Amino acid sequence: MQRINDKTHNRHWIYLDDNDVPVLLPCLYNRYTTLNGLSVVHEKVKNPETDQFDFQFKEIEIGEDAQYVRGEKVGVFLEWLEDYSKGSDHPLLTLDNHTALPAEYMNTFINEHLVHTIEASEVVVNRAVMSLQSYYNWLSCFFDMPYKKIFLYSENRELVRSNSKSKLIIKYLLPATRQLLYANTNSLLEEIVLRNGGELGCRTQENQGFYLQDFKADGSTQKGLLSLFKEMADNPDKEEFEYHLASFHAKYGSKRKLYIERAHLNLMKRYYEQERPKTDSIQFLVSSSPNDTFGTGIGKQYGTQLFSRVLKKVRKLIQENPEAYAGYQELDKALSYHHLRHSFGTDIFYEACQKAKKSYESITTESAVYIETARRLGHKVDSRYSNQTTKVYIHACGQREQLLKEVVHG
Repeated sequence: MQRINDKTHNRHWIYLDDNDVPVLLPCLYNRYTTLNGLSVVHEKVKNPETDQFDFQFKEIEIGEDAQYVRGEKVGVFLEWLEDYSKGSDHPLLTLDNHTALPAEYMNTFINEHLVHTIEASEVVVNRAVMSLQSYYNWLSCFFDMPYKKIFLYSENRELVRSNSKSKLIIKYLLPATRQLLYANTNSLLEEIVLRNGGELGCRTQENQGFYLQDFKADGSTQKGLLSLFKEMADNPDKEEFEYHLASFHAKYGSKRKLYIERAHLNLMKRYYEQERPKTDSIQFLVSSSPNDTFGTGIGKQYGTQLFSRVLKKVRKLIQENPEAYAGYQELDKALSYHHLRHSFGTDIFYEACQKAKKSYESITTESAVYIETARRLGHKVDSRYSNQTTKVYIHACGQREQLLKEVVHG
């Protein structure tokens, strides 16, 4: 698709699909916004009769700059969604169907693509949130479409602030730093979830993709963890085991193989035998909290919340015992679970460069090194954002080398 700021005829942003046909509703939204100078907000209002709070849509006046920004950011989102949908097998995930998609997709655009992939500043992210809220509120207000809660996740607020600074935080975690984080968890479940990010490259929600029993996915029967435990017992010299992460758990619907090392799989086996509650849940990783979630599969944001808690604990340890932890890298409070995955990807990228005897600065999106890294992480290699992703890993390799020098030389 393409977006055009047509100042001559329409006097607002218009969006065309690949056949140069206007994408109707976004075009109508921009006409409404620009010609009326209005935007729709969703606000909480107290009912004086009941003292209860109700939510309602309200039109507010906005200036020319705000009109332009809303049109631009909606267009950027639609471009991203078109690109995102090309790698998915989901029949309803299309540009034409964007008005009916759940808020998960808008929030993925904001919290993964803008925050983590392109490292957008706080201003850019806030403008995107405001623009998508305005567009989808307009759809709800005038077309009775379900309200969508679109927002920046709380765990990303510090990160977008750091993205705005001239000196970005170091987003690569050395292997020793990751081990320190794992060592400061309170249970086998917590350690496994963090290791899944740092050793397997899982996103936080992909922790829901581990099953105890064999399961059907992507056209065939896949091995569950019980089968892998048996395979490990039958093959005492085998050091790596394949697990199929199903497309319905992976971003972009990109199924992929996870290569679990023997020590990691042994940890999973210990969790199953010693800690996992007796439950009918088909998920392998389940909650042991003494509340209404006991015995149910962990939530999508479990990894994110866990990482935040462990990071805070480790930062405090380092601050209170500087001599004991003198050899460790500094940990910024803006780090997140995603940086475990990012560190894993950086290691894969760096090691592939070493194996191919190539400088990481020379890698392009056509390189076998990049394609293999993308495969291991479930990235798309034909995305319009591939170059940006490659740059992120090249930059991270530089950070990796600098951190290793600092640890070695003090």
